[in-house]
Amino acid sequence: WVGPDGKIVCTDERTIRFFNIPNTRFIDFEITIKASNGDLIFGDTKEGSMALRVAETMRVKGNPSKGHIVNANGVVDDATWGKRAPWCDYQGKVNGEWVGVAMFDHPTNPRWPTWWHVRDYGLFAANPFGVHDFEKQPTGTGDMAVPAGQSVTFRYRIYIHLGDEKAAEVQERYMEYLGLLPQK
Repeated sequence: WVGPDGKIVCTDERTIRFFNIPNTRFIDFEITIKASNGDLIFGDTKEGSMALRVAETMRVKGNPSKGHIVNANGVVDDATWGKRAPWCDYQGKVNGEWVGVAMFDHPTNPRWPTWWHVRDYGLFAANPFGVHDFEKQPTGTGDMAVPAGQSVTFRYRIYIHLGDEKAAEVQERYMEYLGLLPQK
């Protein structure tokens, strides 16, 4: 990780695992970020962390769109923005078939369960740093410090599935991810 001045800010080690199961795909993403060049501060911002964009046809609003967002607490669509939950699912039609993508926040992650920066136009992000915006707290409340020589690890699972969150058993797949249910 290199700053605008060309100096190394920190280093990381990533492990990405892909699982190809009939009608299902999982991607496990783990990143350990080390404050290798002095103290490290992750700034308080709603813009960031683990993110993806969904297909235009999956968006909740816009053209074309007919999608839907739901989180683990049953909060839906626009109301999911800035809410904390262990997982969030974005779903809609792609090539005429209802599909979805869920993102799971691992409980060993800092500030679990995370806040979701998920928007009706297809942005989908887990963000443990946006406390200022999500909770209407003073600027900098969401800053996260990693002392020099220390590290922080984040783990996420992406679950690409057929159907809505109920048909795809998103909650059950989350429990499997945590090791609380045997893998199907």
